[in-house]
Amino acid sequence: MIRVICTSLVCILVTLVYTRQVAGDSNVCVEKVTDTYGLSEGPHWDHRSQKLYFVDIYNQFIRRLDPATGVVTNAYIKHGTVGVVIPVDGSSDQLIAGAGKDIVLVTWDGEKDEKEVPTEVLCSVDEKNVKTRINDGKVDSSGRLWLGTMGENEVGNLIPGIGSFYHIDSQNKLCIPMKEISPVSISNGLAWNKEDDTFYYIDSPTRQIAAYDYDPNSGKISNRRIVFNLNTTNLSGVPDGMTIDTDGNLWVALFGGSQVINVNPKTGKILRVVKIPAENVTSATFGGPFLDILYVTTSGHGLTAEQQEKTPKAGALFAVKGLGVRGSLANAFRNECVDKCT
Repeated sequence: MIRVICTSLVCILVTLVYTRQVAGDSNVCVEKVTDTYGLSEGPHWDHRSQKLYFVDIYNQFIRRLDPATGVVTNAYIKHGTVGVVIPVDGSSDQLIAGAGKDIVLVTWDGEKDEKEVPTEVLCSVDEKNVKTRINDGKVDSSGRLWLGTMGENEVGNLIPGIGSFYHIDSQNKLCIPMKEISPVSISNGLAWNKEDDTFYYIDSPTRQIAAYDYDPNSGKISNRRIVFNLNTTNLSGVPDGMTIDTDGNLWVALFGGSQVINVNPKTGKILRVVKIPAENVTSATFGGPFLDILYVTTSGHGLTAEQQEKTPKAGALFAVKGLGVRGSLANAFRNECVDKCT
């Protein structure tokens, strides 16, 4: 339901706050914190600057939110569609991004809007003649970059089964992508547990979350198994981006499902559901000074007039407060090839 007042301990209600009771959580607040954009994705909380980075894929923007002021700054990446962005460790103005098929080094301090920023290609993924683009990625505890691709034709329609999932080792001086999973259709959400021995991964059309044994020293993944299957539920949409809390439970965006679901990967059960006022929910991450705010990205791209009228906030970034759980610090990219290139 829509409320006029939300307790001050959880959030200050303004006209842009959508509040809903969720499975016993009487004070969970879902607040719209940015304007609406296109296909917003890949949220990354930078604890060093206390800023949130995210991408606008087809509009080719890296965006940065300062939650303290509400100001969003933008950098246009002329290189191509932007599927992921992550700060470089030890730098205040370098970011690693997936643009088109390329992994590029971006120089931008985030302080003001830029129509063109310096980019340098470090390496590329997939064969040149394959119609794919980089879609989502994260960095592990050793500074390795993990990202995947999806097949897409000229008008943006899915070409299934031609994408792959890669990692770039933090000691790889030549910045060579190592293929880990192939084929995939839409490489999407990924997360590691706090024990750092399990890796979770989503190929969206399967409507499943897979888990792998994970070795943080070598970066090897093995022993694939399914820990959650959306096909056994009555929920609509497909799993997209995801994050994990310190209790080991996953928070999964449902594209086409208007919600984020909280999943226990040990039991395969849904613990909670958080409704989002946008049909296509794309990803989520924990941020804020105490890592207790769930930032959720959504898509306003390609909506019909009816969808736009029904969900006018689609494409915005939302902050979910009052969940009572926390995330872990996100990892920055560490790689010798950056030092070599700069």
